[in-house]
Amino acid sequence: MQELYAGPEDWAAHRETITRLYLEEKRSLQEVMEYMASHHLFFATVKMYRTRIRKWGIDKNNKAAEVAYMLRLKKQRDVQGKESCFFIRGRPVDWEDVERYLARTPGFWAKHGRGAFESSKCGDDIRCITPPPGSPRTTSSSVPPKLDAAQELRVHEEILRFFRTYTEGSFEQGLWHLSPSHRRYVGPGGFEAAARLNAWYDKVRSVSDWPGRDADVVRLVNHLLDDLPQIIKDQDFTLFPALMRCCFYLSVRRPPLGRAVVKFVAGLCRVILGAKHPMSLAWLRIRSLSTSEYLLVLEGTAKVRLDQMSSDDDIQDENTINALRDYLLVLRLQGSAAGNEIDRVTRRALEQMAPPDQTLSVAQCRLLLGTATSFITCRRFGDAENILSRVGAQIPAVPTHQAEFQRVLPTYFFIMGFLRYVTGRPDEAVNYFLQTYHALEKARGPYSSAVADILLALIDFPGLLRRPEDVEHWRQKFAEVQAEILARTETGVKRTASESSEVWDEPLDTDVNTGAWS
Repeated sequence: MQELYAGPEDWAAHRETITRLYLEEKRSLQEVMEYMASHHLFFATVKMYRTRIRKWGIDKNNKAAEVAYMLRLKKQRDVQGKESCFFIRGRPVDWEDVERYLARTPGFWAKHGRGAFESSKCGDDIRCITPPPGSPRTTSSSVPPKLDAAQELRVHEEILRFFRTYTEGSFEQGLWHLSPSHRRYVGPGGFEAAARLNAWYDKVRSVSDWPGRDADVVRLVNHLLDDLPQIIKDQDFTLFPALMRCCFYLSVRRPPLGRAVVKFVAGLCRVILGAKHPMSLAWLRIRSLSTSEYLLVLEGTAKVRLDQMSSDDDIQDENTINALRDYLLVLRLQGSAAGNEIDRVTRRALEQMAPPDQTLSVAQCRLLLGTATSFITCRRFGDAENILSRVGAQIPAVPTHQAEFQRVLPTYFFIMGFLRYVTGRPDEAVNYFLQTYHALEKARGPYSSAVADILLALIDFPGLLRRPEDVEHWRQKFAEVQAEILARTETGVKRTASESSEVWDEPLDTDVNTGAWS
């Protein structure tokens, strides 16, 4: 590591950049270190940085003797009616920083005022001038500085650059390989890693929707976080986009819990992958994102994956189909604001489908369901109905022993029910939701998080259940499923066969942006 650290010539070459970042842009030392490492491959320890900062005279920390000296001199100049603009070792002093220093240092003048002019060194290092009229330094401090839009945009660009570097490097190094029999990319842990990730994501996203019971949710998430180190170590192909989606759901529904999980993931990446790994650097920045910024990053990473998977004239490959479906999902999270892009992507997906008289693959059925929900998001209900009719005609024609299609069935029922709900047909919606419930019980077991999803939809969608006794019945059923999920997680119960299967249909709520209709 010593060979990687910056030498004297490196410090001289980058002095101007470091000074600008630390002094002019007022970034923290940690932010400067991360920026220099990612943009210039410039590595140094905290101690090395602090030594150079002192040597260059750009230390932002106000020293007590210097503050006392400036206060005494400013008081004398105020009496004379002179405005004051200070420089320490050639560096302009922001007087608001001095006032903040005094605010957090009670009794400062009693302790340091007596010897304010006794140090000749202060007089040598500090210069005071009268600022010219109209100088920004004489304007009212109540006027806030303008936002630096370019600096805000760099955060998103940096995260996407890290993600692109990580994915391209993983392909080049052979970390991910294509399974010819399944036509899917897998990581070092194989399909087992993908199944663990999917089951983990399913549970964490699901419990974020549980009304109340905050203590139970936190306890369950804590147990689930125990699985994350091995999942990150296995570096499944879909790991980081799925983790970001999961943290987004948590951050929207339970902001404190979402922030805590993001911080936990960032720490794990740093420990497991190393502080300079692209994903470690990306998650450091993800921690500070707002909800709207998070959506931009989600959209960008999904687009990167789609571009890497796609060819210009064909999306028949299963990896490409899944990447296209994931991109549609992120667009739907933005609602009607992403309508134009949703329209473009859905048209592309439909153009690449097999003709109506040909059999569809499981991946194609799932993509069609994704396009149907995109049409629902854009309130194009007729188009959604046409797509669902094609999928519905396909599923019954498949023999029941083909379990892959049976796992598509619950999602199909749910989307049919949701379409009926948003178009004002609650009785039909209830019928489809009940079919979803029974199909999920059969496919994933009576106490799966997917079953909890549909039960929550039954009791949570306004006006869906008309009779109070029906509402109470499904509330009780939902409470039983909650209790069983908590008990199984806390006792370390093994995953069911359906949770560990290679072909896994995502949580129901990821297929429909139900939040837009609440």
